[in-house]
Amino acid sequence: MRKILLTAGLCALLLFAAAGCLHQEGPQPNAPETTGAETQPVLESQTAHTAAHELGEDECGEALTWTLSSGGTLTISGEGDMYDFQTAPWNPDRLNIYRIEVKSGVTGVGDNAFAFCEKAYSVQLPDTLERIGKGAFSGCAKLSSVRIPDGVQTVPERCFESCSALWSVTLPGSVLEIGDRAFNLCDHLSDAKLPDGLEKIGDEAFAFCERIYSCKIPATMTHLGKNAFVRCSRLSRFTVSDDNPSFAADNRGVLYSKKMTILLAFPYAYGDSYYTVADSVREIGEGAFAYCDGLRSVTIPDTVETIGARAFYNCNNLEKVTLPQELTVIAREMFANSESLKNITLPETLTEIRSGAFEGCKGLEEITIPKNVAVIERDAFGNCAQLTVHVIGKSIAVDGWNVYWVDENATVVWEEAEE
Repeated sequence: MRKILLTAGLCALLLFAAAGCLHQEGPQPNAPETTGAETQPVLESQTAHTAAHELGEDECGEALTWTLSSGGTLTISGEGDMYDFQTAPWNPDRLNIYRIEVKSGVTGVGDNAFAFCEKAYSVQLPDTLERIGKGAFSGCAKLSSVRIPDGVQTVPERCFESCSALWSVTLPGSVLEIGDRAFNLCDHLSDAKLPDGLEKIGDEAFAFCERIYSCKIPATMTHLGKNAFVRCSRLSRFTVSDDNPSFAADNRGVLYSKKMTILLAFPYAYGDSYYTVADSVREIGEGAFAYCDGLRSVTIPDTVETIGARAFYNCNNLEKVTLPQELTVIAREMFANSESLKNITLPETLTEIRSGAFEGCKGLEEITIPKNVAVIERDAFGNCAQLTVHVIGKSIAVDGWNVYWVDENATVVWEEAEE
């Protein structure tokens, strides 16, 4: 009798617990919407398979398994899509992985699946593959070449970031998008032909790919992210398909918008030490000339109204820039760390000098702040110890002027404005 009562009690408890698990409140009709900044519930499909201890011993998808041989070959087998991971189940053995083989039948590689498999020197992807997750191969420092199968439409963000030995990537015609930082810091990458059909390249997608020599923009591409080719130090020219509706290149290989009103990217291995921006230009894009060590002089016409942040960032040999006479803002870090810049004339129309605009311009000796400037932000002239600043028609108490806008060792001369 005791056993029967105990069993009945246990069953009641289990039924109660099950009822509690099954009874979950759905969305309420009058519940307020949440924003991305608020805490939101995470869907089971996003988290149920992100930690190795939640999986079966060899499970990596609903119908996928994995094995790691004694020789260091990681094999993914089965049918369908792989789970997305924060940490893959083979991560504890990642330094014992030398080859990655994804077998036919697998349709997706999950987020961060093979991240930081630092000794993996080869990867084999099947023709059945349709999806590669974010950061899937990031930090695979020995990986030398990859063929992405036809059918994959996106090379997502950080997919091959910091694959420092990667020199060749075969991109199929099915690829429509290359995500943010997809090949960032692939400093051996020299063979990455953009496929016909490509529509979008994300921010910093090929940043610091120091062995890319040229880039042809296909007819289908309509979006180029910020700093997409920043610090590609051997890139000598851009070319653009004649049929492209969004982009054009001048006869020196500088990349512009189609109507030549926006200068988008300057090739870092440009042959001359000087450049004159086309008179049709109204805007210079963010980071357009950044890291261009070969440049010594740039002339910007008065047609230019806007120059983006970090436009001349870290141009180590840049000595002279002629600014347009109608410019109103010196953008954030626009000339930062351009150590050879010795003097520059700021236009009378200027009203703002933003944070870090000339920070680290150690060769800058003298500059005059025009009388219309109302705001100078923090560290605008930071780390410019040899600088003498002439401030026209201002007092130190002017609203909006940050006390830390100039290097503590610089000399500031306050001058009366002429009537």
